[in-house]
Order: sequence, then C-alpha cells, then structure tokens
Amino acid sequence: MTPSQERRWRLLPSEQVLWQGKPRPGVPRDSGWHIATGLTLTIAVVTALFSGLLVDAELPGARSMAFVSAYLCLIALGIHSMPRQLRDPCEFMITDRQVIWRRGLLRRTLERSAITYARIHWHRSVAGLGHLELVRAVPFGPLSRRQRILFHDVQGPDRLLSLIRDESPAEHAGYSDVRLTDRLDTGEHVVWGDGPAGLRIGYAEIVTAVLGVLTVAAGLVYAYRTGLVLVTLEELGLSVHTTQWLLLFLVIVLSGTVMLGVGGFLLWKGMWGARKEGSHTEYLLTNSRLLIRRGLTELSIDRRRIVDVADMPTNGGYSNLVLILDGPNGKALDDSGAMMSFSGPPRAAVAPVLYEITDPQRVRDLLLERPAA
Repeated sequence: MTPSQERRWRLLPSEQVLWQGKPRPGVPRDSGWHIATGLTLTIAVVTALFSGLLVDAELPGARSMAFVSAYLCLIALGIHSMPRQLRDPCEFMITDRQVIWRRGLLRRTLERSAITYARIHWHRSVAGLGHLELVRAVPFGPLSRRQRILFHDVQGPDRLLSLIRDESPAEHAGYSDVRLTDRLDTGEHVVWGDGPAGLRIGYAEIVTAVLGVLTVAAGLVYAYRTGLVLVTLEELGLSVHTTQWLLLFLVIVLSGTVMLGVGGFLLWKGMWGARKEGSHTEYLLTNSRLLIRRGLTELSIDRRRIVDVADMPTNGGYSNLVLILDGPNGKALDDSGAMMSFSGPPRAAVAPVLYEITDPQRVRDLLLERPAA
C-alpha cells in the first residue's frame, strides 16, 4: 500500500495487509428491503385513493391525504435506495492484527484475537456470495452493547473467516451447498453432531404465529365490515359505475390484501417456515469449533471462548443449551440469552444456542472439555 492509503486506513507502521475488498456491485438485495419498499408503496397508493375519494365526494382533508401519500412515496424511494447509499461505498480490510470496516470518514476496527464468534449469511440467489458478521462478546446486563463488524456481499465469506482464524481454506470452501463436514479445516475432525428434536419451534416463533393469526383475523373483520359498508352505500343509491364506488372498492381490496398477506406470512414464518428450517438445522462439534447451520446461515464459535453452558429444560424432556461466551482475557461475558426469563433469541437469528438437545449433560461435558493441542 502507498503511504497515503496507509494514512487513510490509519494502519500501524508494522501492520501487514492480508486482504482488502469491497461489496460486489449489482447484487440483488435482501428480500427485507423489497418487502419494506412494497408495503410502503402499497400504503401510499391506499392513501392516494382515499385522497381521490375525498376529492370526488367534495369532502375536506384531501390535500392532507395527498401530502401523506407523497411522503410515503419518498420514504419508499429512500428505503429502496438505502442499501446502495449505505453499503456500496463500504470498504473492508484484514490485516495481521485486526479487521477494518470503512465508509468515508467512518471507521470500525476489531482485533482478530478479540473475535468471539462469526456468522455467515449466504446469499439466496448468488452462488458463493454472502455476508460475514464478526461479533465480540459483550457484558450482559445494563452494560450490554453490541460490538460487531459486517462484511456484506463478499465472495467466499468462509474463506475470509479461515484467513481471520489463521487457517487454510478447505478444498470446497466458497460454496454454500456443500456440507459442513466437507469444509472443515485441515486436521479438524468431528467429535459430536446432532440437530434439534421435538417441535423445533420456540416462544419467539409461537408469538410470531399468534401475531399472524391476529393480523389475519383483523383483515377478515376489516374486509367484512368495509364490504358491508359498500353494500349499504349501494342500497342507498351509490351506483357501481361511479368513480366513488371504484375508489372505495380499490381501497378495501388493497387494504384487506395487505393485512391478509402480512398475517399469512407471519403465520407461515412462525410455524411451517420455522419447523422447516429447524428440520434442516445441524450442530457440529469438532476438536476446535462449534458449528451451527440453519438454512443459509452458519455460526462458527471457537471452543476456547465457551466458558459455561446454561441448561434450560423445555417441553418433551429436551433441553436448550445456552452458551456463555467470554471476551479477550475474560473482560466480558455474553450470556447468549440465558438470562431471559421468558424466551431466548429467535431461532432464525442463529444465536449461540443448541435447541432441544436429547442428551444435554453429555453435550455439555463435551462443550466444556478442553481439547488437547
């Protein structure tokens, strides 16, 4: 690197650059951005239809509704362009001491030795592409805070993780459809492997499904009552061929469709989607790491970071094993949700938790056993 680049990255004189990169341009965005944009635009269209209905009926408030619709369109445009404005200018670097994330004048660093665990989110449609999330253990309680760095839309995130861990990439690294056992480090072997048993859903998924049911019920009630209002207006003389009837009909259809669609998605995500992902979840304990894979997300934890395991019994005689992770030199502890009285983190987040284990005591002993050098 030139001296000007070293000053821009604020590297130490003896620091050596191992890798430098950027997000791949033109990659399809995550589905959440498209869903948020579509919902906001739909609400903007409904608001605009209400404004047109007030104008046609010569009622006050049409201008305010039109302004709200315009604001919602601007918000939708901002959501659509936000990934391009916030993520595309980012730059990433891995040195022999730290990992660096930079965007303009903003800069975040994380010492490689302080990384507690890493999470890989593979892209849903682009092969070999994904996000690499590096997390450092933080204190729990009132001092809890998140320290993480995200390398998004990078090629071969598992290869970058091997570089950060000072390991050589596996032969099949860089492919999300390859089994975890085929992407282990040289000399790494499996000690234990299993997957969640039982219902494969937790409290967070049940709450999501209940919210979906309530939203679907609210959508049905809304469609029934507004449809009854429309029929009553027809009986009072509102013709089907008028503009007012058409606008009111479109408002009812769009609003009801959005409510039923959102409720149906939450219900599917909380029940069938969660059970399907739970069936494809695998836990792999090797002589050096604990690997958790759920769908397109993988979690890698260095066994030396596991200082304790909290056993939380569940229904059916199974147990959730919540890992207690430490930071460098024992300066912080991450409870991974063990201190939550009602439920732990959502399973879709792939937290350092082993759900519904059939033999918790044996697995706990294996996790806390310090492997030989």
